[in-house]
Amino acid sequence: MGAFYKIIISDYKQRTRSYAFLVALAISLYAAYSFVPAPDAAYNTVRVGNYIGVQNAAWIGYVTAMMSSIFLSWIGFYLVNSGIKKDIDTGVGSIIATTAISNFSYLLAKTWSNFLVLLTIVGCVFLMAITLFFIRSGAYPFQISQFILPYLFITIPAIFFTAALAVVAEVFLYRYTIVMNIAYFIFFCTVVSMQVTLSSSIDIIGSKPVFAVMQQTVFQQSHDASQAVSMGFMFGSKRHFHYFEFHGIRWTVQAIFSRVILVCFALLLVFISSRFFHRFEIRQKFRAKKKSNFPQIIAQVQPLHDIKLSALPPIVPAYGIMPFIKTELLMLFRKGPRWLWFINLGGMIALIFAPLTIAHQMVLPILWFLQVGRWSDLATKEKTNRIHYFTYASYKPLGRLLPAQIIAGIVLALALAFPLLLRYLVGMQFLPILSIIMGAIFIVLFAVAFGILSGGKKLFEILFFLFTYANIEKIPFLDYFGGMNQGVSYTLLIAGFIGFFALLSFMLRRMEIRRV
Repeated sequence: MGAFYKIIISDYKQRTRSYAFLVALAISLYAAYSFVPAPDAAYNTVRVGNYIGVQNAAWIGYVTAMMSSIFLSWIGFYLVNSGIKKDIDTGVGSIIATTAISNFSYLLAKTWSNFLVLLTIVGCVFLMAITLFFIRSGAYPFQISQFILPYLFITIPAIFFTAALAVVAEVFLYRYTIVMNIAYFIFFCTVVSMQVTLSSSIDIIGSKPVFAVMQQTVFQQSHDASQAVSMGFMFGSKRHFHYFEFHGIRWTVQAIFSRVILVCFALLLVFISSRFFHRFEIRQKFRAKKKSNFPQIIAQVQPLHDIKLSALPPIVPAYGIMPFIKTELLMLFRKGPRWLWFINLGGMIALIFAPLTIAHQMVLPILWFLQVGRWSDLATKEKTNRIHYFTYASYKPLGRLLPAQIIAGIVLALALAFPLLLRYLVGMQFLPILSIIMGAIFIVLFAVAFGILSGGKKLFEILFFLFTYANIEKIPFLDYFGGMNQGVSYTLLIAGFIGFFALLSFMLRRMEIRRV
């Protein structure tokens, strides 16, 4: 039992001291502040038909709890889904494999450490929600129960399920990180889109009983039973909306039991995955496979006395950047499972035949998101594989290697977007072409800058997921490729961000090279 708690504590400390956690915490606090819009804000987050709740304790508490449940289920998975992989990369897993701790205890410890990381963020968001009440509630009385109950029964079970799902995904998809990220993206979008129609027994987000009470309250005021509940960042004027007073819900035994069932189901998934856990035997199998091929390789090598130096081609030094670009493109192309390229090809075909607006606003960001595993470690794979001591000591690493990595990433993005660029070119629409090109440059430089800044790929994966989902939900201020904004001023703004990320990337890399 001592090893169980030590794994939880050490893993929690390691995660909460990372750049990715600090950025996720900052984003969560900013998001929590925006969950309850100001009265003059041009958007709303929860509404029932044309009705919005007055900002009393119940409305602020339940809205922030439901939105936090969605938001942390969203970015939380990408924040905590590398605990087992980190043990493999650092060699800690080999030590754990020799101890007496069982597979289930180890995976359960990882689940609890994931949960505590997300719970820390929830605690900060909870305090932000209470602060928002005193800022925006006016004369409504403060009721602490209207904050504690929704976070206890809505948000906490949801993040526990997310923490457990991250462990289960690592067990079954530890070799396919790209597939794991994409699969969860599809799963999350499906859950959010179906949250209104799900039965309360399988309501992962936990919003079903709250929606029912909100609809009932609006019906008592408007006598219209067809008012549908909408949740998310919905932009538009509030002049045509009416207000109603929401007083919270009465938590029944059935509603509480459904949340307990969700937690038990998460524990069951962890228990089942423990039966298939590899227990860190990956490298041993890999080495055994490699060793079995050594005799064949050695047998094919010619003896040294048969090599004639005069017959070898002359050594021609190449100080240009093109060999680096070719190598980086080849590594980008080969990374990930081969069948993913069939999906990429399908996305490029969709760019040809889909309506132009859908192709630009929906297909393109999803197609680029499929490359998250390729771009996330574009400028950090040398450190991950511990060869940065050699690459940083090479001839002009700042003038050849880093620009080659950036150019290769941009070429990949533009190659995938080529069918859409061609359609705009045929239609003589040059501003969307410029927006897509700048979007490709932006996202690659964004990956490089945040990769170098954080020293890993986790931070970029979280933020890229945020950007992609926000663009699918048509949130205009996170549009980086001109899907919703194609004005000159917005193009200049993206150009400014491109210049900033380029400068930041080269400055950070220069500092790294000097420290080596």
